[in-house]
Amino acid sequence: MQDGSKRRARLVLIVGVLLAVFAGVGTFVYASGAGGVQAAPAIPTTPVVVAAREIPAKTTITQGDLKVVEFNLDSKPGAALAKQEDAIGKVTTTPISVGEPVLLSKLNDGKTGFVVMPLDALGPDGAPKADAPFFRAFSVTVPDADAVGGNVVPGDIVDLMITLNFDPTKFYDRTRPTQTADTSTKIVLEKVVILARVGAVYTIRGNTDTAERLAYLQGAGVKLSMLLRAPKDERAANTGGQTGPGVIAEYKIKVPEKVLAPAPR
Repeated sequence: MQDGSKRRARLVLIVGVLLAVFAGVGTFVYASGAGGVQAAPAIPTTPVVVAAREIPAKTTITQGDLKVVEFNLDSKPGAALAKQEDAIGKVTTTPISVGEPVLLSKLNDGKTGFVVMPLDALGPDGAPKADAPFFRAFSVTVPDADAVGGNVVPGDIVDLMITLNFDPTKFYDRTRPTQTADTSTKIVLEKVVILARVGAVYTIRGNTDTAERLAYLQGAGVKLSMLLRAPKDERAANTGGQTGPGVIAEYKIKVPEKVLAPAPR
């Protein structure tokens, strides 16, 4: 009886060992098979320039307005930019929201649109620098006959000249005996960029003081004329203005004299 019990115990032990071996082999095979599963291929991406903050229309793009993120290659808009330098300095034609891709169709080079603040007046955050002039965009009306025959277009650079009928007694309590009413002409602004044009109305940029002075002159009936500059002509005119005596002397115009009647006899 004892020999039978020993045999049964030995048989149970052998079966247990075999089951443990089979379990270990199964675990190894399963783990090996799981480790051999191929990982899903990486989704291809591409860099896309997006707005780092809200960018209003008619805004000059600065570096602080932009950031670059990775887009799935299949979802990238066709006209989206990949490099920030392709957008910096350009002008938005429509607003661009935070995170929205910057498209070429929403930018121009400033010739077909305009901005109030030029790029060199803006800080890295897109706001005006502390020392930037108080720029404003405003319009002046200049008939074609006084605007190079109507040939001035946006992007051109002009000088603004005024012509007024000046009467010293209107502005001064005391005048010199030699002062008299006459026409006076002067170039008052140089290197003015034409931002936009609708007919005889031209949009230009200047600081607030300049805007007030030109508004006064036009309100007073002063005639404005535009002098078109050649491209890359940055020279200052440095003129002193013209009035009757100077013009007459320069061009040697004969001054009419009264004919004295003969003395009565």
